Amino acid sequence: MTDKPAPVKKKPRPKWQKILWLIFKIIRVPVLALLAIYIGLWVGYTKLGQQPSSEILHISTWRHLYDLVFAN
Repeated sequence: MTDKPAPVKKKPRPKWQKILWLIFKIIRVPVLALLAIYIGLWVGYTKLGQQPSSEILHISTWRHLYDLVFAN
């Protein structure tokens, strides 16, 4: 016969840790999505487009892009 060790009982987490873990699980996907968008913009605009990275989030850049795409 083999003796199985007694299962180790986990100590329950405090309520603040459960809440913090829940908040982390909820916001990780949107944060990762925004990070992926920013990295994609940076690679496309800076590395492929040879433009300064400081212009990525300027509204004038996106207005110009909009005008180029939707010009008559």
